[in-house]
Amino acid sequence: MNTRIKSLLVPAVLVVVVLLLPRFITSSYWLNLINLAISFSIACLGLNIVLGYTGQLSLAQAAFWGVGAYTSAILTTQLGLPVWAGIFAAFFVAALCGVLLGIPTLKLSGHYLAMATIGFGIIVQLILVNEIWLTNGSDGITKIPSPWIGSFELKDPATFFYVAAVSLILLTWGAIHLKNSRVGRAFMAIRENEMAAGTTGVDTTYYKIMAFALSAGYAGVGGWLFAHGGSHYISPDTFSFDQSVILLVMTVLGGNGSAIGSIVGGTLLTLLPEVLRFLKDSYMMVYAAGIVLIMIFMPRGIAGLVSNMPISLRLRTWWNADSVATLQVAATASSRENSGGSQKAFTPRDCSGSGEVLLTVKGLAKHFGGLKAVDGVDMAVRRGEIQALIGPNGSGKTTILNMLSGLYVPTAGEISLGGAAIAGKKPHIITSLGMARTFQNIRLFGELTVLENVLIGRHCHSRAGLFTSILRLPSQKAEEAAIRAKALEMLEFVGLNGKEFAQANSLPYGQQRLLELARALASDPQLLLLDEPAAGLNAAETEALVGLLFQICTRGVTILLVEHDMNLVMNVSDHITVLNFGKKIAEGSAEEIEKNQEVIDAYLGTEVGNA
Repeated sequence: MNTRIKSLLVPAVLVVVVLLLPRFITSSYWLNLINLAISFSIACLGLNIVLGYTGQLSLAQAAFWGVGAYTSAILTTQLGLPVWAGIFAAFFVAALCGVLLGIPTLKLSGHYLAMATIGFGIIVQLILVNEIWLTNGSDGITKIPSPWIGSFELKDPATFFYVAAVSLILLTWGAIHLKNSRVGRAFMAIRENEMAAGTTGVDTTYYKIMAFALSAGYAGVGGWLFAHGGSHYISPDTFSFDQSVILLVMTVLGGNGSAIGSIVGGTLLTLLPEVLRFLKDSYMMVYAAGIVLIMIFMPRGIAGLVSNMPISLRLRTWWNADSVATLQVAATASSRENSGGSQKAFTPRDCSGSGEVLLTVKGLAKHFGGLKAVDGVDMAVRRGEIQALIGPNGSGKTTILNMLSGLYVPTAGEISLGGAAIAGKKPHIITSLGMARTFQNIRLFGELTVLENVLIGRHCHSRAGLFTSILRLPSQKAEEAAIRAKALEMLEFVGLNGKEFAQANSLPYGQQRLLELARALASDPQLLLLDEPAAGLNAAETEALVGLLFQICTRGVTILLVEHDMNLVMNVSDHITVLNFGKKIAEGSAEEIEKNQEVIDAYLGTEVGNA
């Protein structure tokens, strides 16, 4: 089956389901329940963006749902705004509230963030109850109008179902496209490892705010559906903290990170209590017990269980067999075989041996209270060289790398990269200026594929925004193809071709090290910071790493290396800087450092070997 037929298959099935469902379900009661389930599902889709995609725990989704419902209800009943305009107002006002919540809570995570969002939800409910002049207080808003198409009013549950179903399909389509885009990869990088996301060029602040805004906007649309369908009545008690918890349960139960799972969870937990009504007084107990059992035996939710079934794996393989990414990977492999395995890798820079200073550090210091981790270090790194930074554990090596890459703000001192002052700048800005790094403890985006990890490394060299990512405009498709080609070159360069669609955390340890290196190289750095890249590698892997370092350097990428393997350091380094207790105690060539008595006493000992 070709790609065009596949692309038409899902819309055709959806059209048939949407058209036929009201004909098979004639009960207004059940149709109202289905419309309510769709409203919940859309709110869950929004929660999935901030929780499932970005990893931020929010317990304010019912508040955003209520903001959307009240915004449209107030505008349509009090100001006479058309109902169709109300849906846009509900989205944007709720999204604005998401921004207002996101900005002050950026540095919070986990249960601290959850507590802050609970507080926001309580504030919203208090406003709905007490601002009687606007919301009619506890009495709520009645006689909320239905949408119209020409002279036809979409009032009864069967006709309103079409409005709800189309809204759900469009928003689900947007959420799925978003996940498989530059913006979606940025979200998921933050979820997997926020520190690594920043150092690969992702503006974590911007994307977390965007995630909160989108999540709230989706909930606002769900609120619009709730206000203008069903009973056409809303009141503050509907949008309580309890409802936020229910929306969270729906999202997690359906499958955290899955758009379809959000719909399954929202629909299941809306309809299941009604299905169990025949149990009379026991139905809620059975309902609650069922949720507990599902979460115990399906910790990844229903979507996680289904996705791991053999039939699901076969269907996914069949569906992705002729996807753009799969075809491009196959074409690259074929081209490599036909050309005898030659690799383009990255464009060489003519800077080897130029003697030009690329990185300048003057008086650099970092104090943690009374502890002076780094104390007045001066250092210069020249283009085209491999410079090592060595010293005993606790001497300040990684602290310097953290200041160079923007993770720490220096207490004092200056840092200049290619003549530009970078001290105290955000990590994503420093990355865009031409610096990349790896970590002592590997920081991959483990739940993402090998290819997606390297694509994120290319983030600062791509420009697709939210709307181009969702709409998949030709410019976005061309950009995706270009950065995918670059990512494939990097994977080939480090020897990971053929692993593109493997999950990153499934790779052996040595290959994870190589993947982190490929991700850093994907940003086209001028300066590459390597924090103990040989840690945990066996002799053969270390030897291969040495070859890679020389290849990287000959292509014009300058390397600043922190490493304890002294055989490696002495074999590859053009220049070595030695630290002890946060201070520089020596610098020079490998031969000079090897003979320096102060270095021998502080670090090397009487015989050079693995430290």
